Amino acid sequence: MADTETTETENDKIVDEYELVSLIADGTSTQVWEVKEQGGATTFAMKRMLPEAMKKPEVIATMKLEAKVGAALDHPNLIQLHKYVKNKKNAYLVMDYFRAPNLRSQISSDRLSVQNRLRKLIESTAMALGHMHDKGWVHKDIKPENILISKSSEVKIIDFGLAVPVAKGIGKLFGKPKAVQGTRSYIAPETIKKQPLGPGADIYSLGITIYEILTGKTPFHGENPKEVLLKHISERAAPPSSINPNVTPEMDEFILKMLAKKPENRFLSMDEVVSSIRNLKMFKMEISEVLAQEKAEAEQAEKESMQEKRLDSRADARLSELMKEDPEMAKQLIAQREALNKSKSKPKPAPPAQKKPQQQQPQQPPQPMPGGYPPQYQQPMYPPQPMPGQPMPYPPQYQGQPMPPGGYPPPGYPQQPYPPQQQPYPQQPPQQPMPQQQQPPQQQPQQPQAPAPQQPAPTGQQPPATQQPPQAAPPQQQPPAPQQPAAQKEEEKEQKSRNDDDLPFMEELPDVI
Repeated sequence: MADTETTETENDKIVDEYELVSLIADGTSTQVWEVKEQGGATTFAMKRMLPEAMKKPEVIATMKLEAKVGAALDHPNLIQLHKYVKNKKNAYLVMDYFRAPNLRSQISSDRLSVQNRLRKLIESTAMALGHMHDKGWVHKDIKPENILISKSSEVKIIDFGLAVPVAKGIGKLFGKPKAVQGTRSYIAPETIKKQPLGPGADIYSLGITIYEILTGKTPFHGENPKEVLLKHISERAAPPSSINPNVTPEMDEFILKMLAKKPENRFLSMDEVVSSIRNLKMFKMEISEVLAQEKAEAEQAEKESMQEKRLDSRADARLSELMKEDPEMAKQLIAQREALNKSKSKPKPAPPAQKKPQQQQPQQPPQPMPGGYPPQYQQPMYPPQPMPGQPMPYPPQYQGQPMPPGGYPPPGYPQQPYPPQQQPYPQQPPQQPMPQQQQPPQQQPQQPQAPAPQQPAPTGQQPPATQQPPQAAPPQQQPPAPQQPAAQKEEEKEQKSRNDDDLPFMEELPDVI
């Protein structure tokens, strides 16, 4: 029984005269294996159809077409097909085994390295496709998965399963494809419109592939497949330099010409692509310099990391010795190290320069305001007074009542207490002297008991226009005021002892007799 199981396992690894060595790629309908002839040492690549796919006629037709196209091609940058076999058990293609990854894996893992080999890649791919066009075929499915490139920049194009004949003569008018075939992100607009295909379709797909090498993504994206196809037809691609600033304007122009919507606006042949790219400056800074710079930065970072590790290892060794000699001191050192590491990881606080004005402002002593109280105390409590020569309005609500200290407030204004003399005034910026024509008249009320000296304030200390109080009415037209109380007389004495600059304008003071 054991011998029978062993024989069945060995038979699974044998396909006709070939021995399956290792699986290279796995698809929905086919698998690619590394194989070798039984008893031989030469290895090949076998594209083998899965048993379920052998029941589908369209899959078999695709493999038969690939064998037909491959047999007609002979170019060093095109994969060489050797055999096509179709029997009851198997259907497979045998071709050269090229030991190199495809562009898709290399773009994902090391795109700069691909950019460093881009010129050689474009030349080799374009020449291979030019040979294919000369043989009468359009590849129709150029994309990173179907281009293999080695570290030495050797290129091979694979997978001819979607190839179609080049439309010529009458074929351009009547040779419309029956269905849209291709990969959505790389498909040419004329393929979507089911128009006859020529070399321009492969030029467009190669341009999309180069665009992805330069930027890391294809130019057209959408929420659904239909949206992507519509963008291929109608939307202009953004220049690669808008995503990768290292791309030159000349390279932008080269790519956008390959991605023109109409085939006649692109390069007319792959020979023109090759001749254009040979002397074209693709990058502002050469990729070799970028790679060297990145390598130097990586080496410097690794050197610093190794140095820190050495210092840490020495410190750990010293701490282990100290732990035996003096455990308490070792614990303190460990705590200090942890605190230092935490402080390094924390973000730096804001610079203290922003807090200096706030800290110094309350330390400044309040300065007296020349010319009177600030505007916030003057405007709401003492509205404009009538012009000289006009009688003071007498509020009806005070008729028959004695005049309160400070006089009657005009009608329509709320009664608010006058601010106390001891209240500190908010600091205000220095004011410019008021122009001479806007100074109030130097008329002082002639009262036997005035609360302030009768001499006018100096001319250089006149208040600004914003703090100018209204002119007071003539003293002979104001109603008599009652005698001053004792507390108010004491306050008068204090005011007389103060400097004139500390007093408000006489027109602003309450009328006291």
